[in-house]
Amino acid sequence: MKNRVAVNLLLILLIGLLGLLLWWSQPDALPPLTELDPHQISRITINDLQGREIALARSQDRWMSGSQAADQSRVRQLLQICRTPSLRRFDAPDDLQPYGLAPAPLVMRLDDAILMFGDNDPLNGWRYVHYLGEVHLIADGFYHHLVAPPEAWLAETAGRP
Repeated sequence: MKNRVAVNLLLILLIGLLGLLLWWSQPDALPPLTELDPHQISRITINDLQGREIALARSQDRWMSGSQAADQSRVRQLLQICRTPSLRRFDAPDDLQPYGLAPAPLVMRLDDAILMFGDNDPLNGWRYVHYLGEVHLIADGFYHHLVAPPEAWLAETAGRP
């Protein structure tokens, strides 16, 4: 009977040590793409190589596209790009063409900050983003917002289907 108790205590101790080891081996949180606070941004501009421009401005805590109300939920989702994890980053080389960043097919301005979006990494599908002299790799969950047509940014209204 004493042997069973000793074995059980030893197993509990071993499980506890393994749990502690697992907890200690957790990686540090990844740094965000930018240090911008999404709640402080007041202007968003998205441009592409075809000349499309989407301009959104915050007015009294409401986002507007020109004189029309913007889709508030969509804008909030887009602003989360500020805090999305930078999965990998490196100093921007002189030649940005291998990353689809010369010229960048999409440029987004968040107030005065400029983010340039390039191709996807062929190995993992992450998106190349040039920001402040570095090339970042981020998950590609925002690109559909960036390529959306201007009317997709307008709030749903009774007069619009």
